[in-house]
Amino acid sequence: MLTRSFILCFLVGSRLLAQDTLTIEPEKPKPRITFGVTTGSMSFADRRLQQGATGVVRYHFAKSFSLAISPSFARVAFPTTLGGGSVSGLTDLPVDLAADHGFDVPWSPTPGLSLGASIPVGNEHVGFGTGHVGTSVGLGLGLSPTDAMSLHLGLGKSLNDFSLYSTLGASNAAWGDLEASYQLLDHVEATLGIDGDLASGDSIGPSRALALSIATNLAGPYTLTLSGGHGISGAAARWTVAVGFGTDFAGIQALGSSSPIERFLRSLGGGSNRGPGSSSSGHGRGP
Repeated sequence: MLTRSFILCFLVGSRLLAQDTLTIEPEKPKPRITFGVTTGSMSFADRRLQQGATGVVRYHFAKSFSLAISPSFARVAFPTTLGGGSVSGLTDLPVDLAADHGFDVPWSPTPGLSLGASIPVGNEHVGFGTGHVGTSVGLGLGLSPTDAMSLHLGLGKSLNDFSLYSTLGASNAAWGDLEASYQLLDHVEATLGIDGDLASGDSIGPSRALALSIATNLAGPYTLTLSGGHGISGAAARWTVAVGFGTDFAGIQALGSSSPIERFLRSLGGGSNRGPGSSSSGHGRGP
């Protein structure tokens, strides 16, 4: 009787172990090419309204290295106090080479580096470009104090007259961002951050903005992001809203140089190189 019971337990345990073994699936390799699109609008204190759509295509040519291009189309409508009318067209084309690497130690530090350039395809006569190539460099550090929380610090600086044309206006100063992300649900993460110039030679002061982004993983690699921002100083847009969709958005556990707040605040207008003779309309009055 004891022998039969032992054999029965062995057979049942073997089947249960086999079932558990079958449920373990190997980790799926990350796609080599990711993409996404962001669209939204922003309003300035002088009642200018800018709408834009930005796409991104990123090629992951190594585990920690990627190359991305982000073409943007923008439209700016002017109030009657500024002459009325509107302008639209492509902005200068941002190209970004990024690298980051995580370390398996407490807080999982993930440093990141990005080298950026703007290809002069925008119309300089309406302020969407100048016909000059611009370059910049950025550094990022991601930390994860807990499984549900991550922190990000980023710094960037233009290497020539490169200027970001975005929610923060057209600025060629050094910029930085500080943000915190928290996993609200299994597939929902919220990120709160501040982004803007560290200093500025502009008479109205450095441009800075607060932003909140909610990222939801819909299915597989596809993520939907809803973002809103408010300018708190300088030429930053007073209010900004945007929605993004694709496989490239790092809203879920974003680390390194691909922070969701920085992406959001710089997505609607692309990038421009503000060189000699530029009439960039990215600047508005402070809120």
